Parts: sequence; structure tokens; C-alpha cells
Amino acid sequence: MKNINFKPRQKLIVPSKSNLLVHRYAETALCVWQRFKPKATYINMECIDKFYRPPLRLIDGGDNAFYFFNEFQRISQVLRLESDSDYPCLITPESIKDVQKLAWMEVINLTFLKDIHHPDLFNALKSTAPQSVICQLMGIRYLTIKGYCRFAGISQSSYEYMQCKFALEERVLGIPQTPIIINPPNNLKNH
Repeated sequence: MKNINFKPRQKLIVPSKSNLLVHRYAETALCVWQRFKPKATYINMECIDKFYRPPLRLIDGGDNAFYFFNEFQRISQVLRLESDSDYPCLITPESIKDVQKLAWMEVINLTFLKDIHHPDLFNALKSTAPQSVICQLMGIRYLTIKGYCRFAGISQSSYEYMQCKFALEERVLGIPQTPIIINPPNNLKNH
């Protein structure tokens, strides 16, 4: 068996000079998170001394490539707005279970946002997330609407109201379906 060093090490990286990539076991969670992410305001971390900034957790992929698997909002901010400064990182060993848990925790944290559409988020979790990971993080046995609502702190009637309201808005906002007449009736041909 190969000896694994479970001690993380610290490193300063410059995101513009390193390949900062999403870990393959966190890709689906990142896609779901991006679909539901909140509109966040920018907090300029560059003005804080690099030794006081909270470190990013990364996995060293070799050849100056680093993989992220959580803290999607901060990674997005660093890549878009702070890519030219040194950023403290905690290089951790890879554990697939932990990578999945930390990635999906980012998505599950969205359930506590004020304006989140719970039926859509529940459906995304039900169809894309590893059920065992989600259930473990939520502390439930099976991912059901009742269990989701209890975890999110909303009533099931609020969930159902959101679901119905969205369905009605879809019909109202959609393009009206008017019949297209391919062959006009005989009385319209001569006019």
C-alpha cells in the first residue's frame, strides 16, 4: 500500500499564473450552484494582507495545476477580480468522499437563501446529486420533499405554493399559442 501524507501544506499561488480548475468530482455541484447562485456583492480581499485572507482549499494536480472543490463564490471572485495577486492556499490530500461532501455542501447551503426557488433546487438535487451524500449532509434517510422542507426550514405548503406559482407564471409569461391556418377556408380564398 502507498503511504499517504494527510498533512495539508500551505502555499501562495497567483491564480493568473496557475491553472485553477474544478475537481472532476465537484463539476456537477458547481454547475448546479452556478444555476442557483445568489447575486453577491464584491468584497475586495486584495486590500487585506495575504496572510490574513482565508486560504482556499485546493488539491495539487502537478504541473502548476490546482483543483478546487468548494467555496465556489470565493473562487469565482478570485478568478474574476483578484487573479493577479498572491492568494494563500491550503493544499490538501484528495479524498473523494470529502471532495463530494464539500462540493455539495455549497449547493445545499443555497436552501437557506431568501429568494431561492425551492422546487427547482429540490429537483436539481434529486436528479443530479449523489443521494447518499445529500442525505448524509441533510441528516435525513431519503431525499423527499418533506425531508427537504424540514431541512430548509420551510413548510411543505410554502414549497407547494412556489411550485404552483411558478407553473402559473410559466403559462402566463409564455408565448400565446395561436392556431396557424395552413389551408384557409374556401370563403377566405377569394377575398
